[in-house]
Amino acid sequence: MNVLHICNDFCGSKVHQSLYSALDKKGIEQTIYTYYRHRNLYKKNIFDANNTRFIYSNILRFYHRIFYLLKIKIVYQNLYDNIDLTSFDIIHATTLFSDGAIAYRIYKYFNIPYIVTIRNTDINVFLKYAFYTWPEGRRILLSASKIIFISDILKQRFLNHAAIKDIVPQISDRILVQPNGIDDYWINHIRNEKKNNNNVLYVGKFDQNKNVIRLIKAILKVKKFIPDIHLDLVGGNGCQEKKIKKLVQKYSDVLFYYGEIFDRGKLQDIYSKNSVFAMPSIHETFGLVYLEALSQNLSILYTRNEGVDGLFDVKVGEAVDPTSIDEIAKALLMILNNREAYVDNTKINFDSYRWSTIADLYMSLYSDLIKK
Repeated sequence: MNVLHICNDFCGSKVHQSLYSALDKKGIEQTIYTYYRHRNLYKKNIFDANNTRFIYSNILRFYHRIFYLLKIKIVYQNLYDNIDLTSFDIIHATTLFSDGAIAYRIYKYFNIPYIVTIRNTDINVFLKYAFYTWPEGRRILLSASKIIFISDILKQRFLNHAAIKDIVPQISDRILVQPNGIDDYWINHIRNEKKNNNNVLYVGKFDQNKNVIRLIKAILKVKKFIPDIHLDLVGGNGCQEKKIKKLVQKYSDVLFYYGEIFDRGKLQDIYSKNSVFAMPSIHETFGLVYLEALSQNLSILYTRNEGVDGLFDVKVGEAVDPTSIDEIAKALLMILNNREAYVDNTKINFDSYRWSTIADLYMSLYSDLIKK
């Protein structure tokens, strides 16, 4: 079995690296093709591999954001020039509109089946703003052998879109929901003890999408009712970093900034000091960090109709409108004042989120599609 992964965001996300690394360990022959704009991304997220070939192509330019079909044409030509496309049994495109468009062209010219995964950017960028890409998206879906969603909530939102819903009967038998996994460290170090403090934790980037400033403002509102509330901030980078650091200095009795932490043991110690994890992102495909927090038995505050919303059959936290500071504050009060309403993590099957388990599922899927 020889798999081609077309992954425009390989350099920017550890999720893809984790899946491909797990597949490599299973003995899958694979080529990872990634294309990007900034030169400093070359060889980022590369991993030690026995069965994987990496191809990094610095071919994108700023204007490709506007000229969609030109981007697809250039990327396809670059891929064609660098790889013998006839050597692959199956193609896995990690997004619909960007990567899926390349897989669709390979399918047309070489009749190689492809899988496409629908992600946050497909819904919140392409379907929302780039109406001129919709016909292409429909063609990609209609020819795909399998259509994968990271969460059920993303599936519902996508299939209900005006540009998609009329073709749902034609594609419904090819749809699969497969969540992402988390690092084995968290599954191997699950903690079940409940904390009874008023400490809240955020882990992630300090950019506009992660919405940390609204979270801080909500924390300050809650302080009027819970005077000892405390917010730990782990992370950095992003356009809001300077403003967040200023707020940390101004409200040092409520906010504490750790900076970026990559050591899992140190991060686990910080989780153990908190009872709630809060990340009201504007948009979120999945959000591995929610699963990390749940593995340490923290209740979670997350975004309604995004990420992990609807993922669990049990109540693990509260969903919010990320644009409403009042709603974020009310959710925090609800969690902190009604701890018994949220189940402990013994009700969650974390083994299903192991990357090795997920890799087995993908291997089976690839194999089944190749046999057809």
